[in-house]
Amino acid sequence: MYITLVIAAALVVCLGTGWWRVGFTPFAIPARKMTVERLGLCVAGPEDAKRVNGILASFAGGFNAMIAARRMKAVRAHCESIGPLYRSFAEEGMAMGYTLRRLFRYDPASFESQIIEQGPGFRYLYYVGLGFWSGIRNHSGQRLTGITQGLDPLHRFLCFDGYGFNYAFFEYGKDPEVLRRLDGLDGYARHAAYQGVGRAFWFLFSGDPERLIEHAARFGEYSGDIAAGVGLASVFVNPDRLDTARDLANKMPQEWHDDFHLGMCFGLKARSINDPDEYARNLGLLDAGGREAVTASIRECDRVEAAVRGEMGEDGYRRWREQVTAWMASNVSYPLTGVATTSPSASGLPTAVETA
Repeated sequence: MYITLVIAAALVVCLGTGWWRVGFTPFAIPARKMTVERLGLCVAGPEDAKRVNGILASFAGGFNAMIAARRMKAVRAHCESIGPLYRSFAEEGMAMGYTLRRLFRYDPASFESQIIEQGPGFRYLYYVGLGFWSGIRNHSGQRLTGITQGLDPLHRFLCFDGYGFNYAFFEYGKDPEVLRRLDGLDGYARHAAYQGVGRAFWFLFSGDPERLIEHAARFGEYSGDIAAGVGLASVFVNPDRLDTARDLANKMPQEWHDDFHLGMCFGLKARSINDPDEYARNLGLLDAGGREAVTASIRECDRVEAAVRGEMGEDGYRRWREQVTAWMASNVSYPLTGVATTSPSASGLPTAVETA
């Protein structure tokens, strides 16, 4: 009887304090395996390699904290302890660990209330992280579509981005046919997934733009989505070094310029809400034309997001991307170097006639 009481008391203490989470240790991502060298990533040089290694370590740390920390307060504190360049990736990793932390119990209302609403500045990354987890779990496209039902109707498409990123980042180098899994996604979800593929391609090939272009061009109608993902990653990884993204942008085929431009806008938009103060500091590093181009593009991105959300259509994410793409093509000089000088637009900015 005494032994039974002791065991029961120990279980209560273990469950109440969260010590039982030590059992998740085998699921942790080993930091030593998440490096440029171990993963065979092609980046431009030692400075980029150092930065990407920091990104990978931060992502793994966020995931590991989410699954093993005894209290969510400790998980949040871990992410908050990371500097602004890398914190976003820790937050994404944290979201990837959400379902595992809950012992595989997932429901969209809880994800929205416990994750999204607690860190709205990282909301885009949280949806991406959730989709990343579906890729890790090898969920079918149909299963992932079901998971996204009940999430924010606009931002849920970012789950497909994370799903596509997972397969491209971890599997494409070993088996290019793995991306056929994206064929299981319906409608515009497939385009969103290929944006994630593009983000992964930045890590896989950005140090060799010709090779990046060759791989992206293999995907026909989705090549533009891949270009958008490359553009997004190029600025999100380098929010303080926009010239590096511009250099890559200028190597892209002309037919992908509008898509790459959109990705740059979306990446900087995400950075602007992750840490507004850091975003403002990075914006201050640009010349006047660059500051105007970035500010104008994000303003239009916000305007279109609000408009399509207000219309409550099923294809809001598609219209958001397409309308911002078209507006930037007419109003912002590529790649984010200036805005136009004549005739007002719907956003109160001029319509491009010549580049700045």
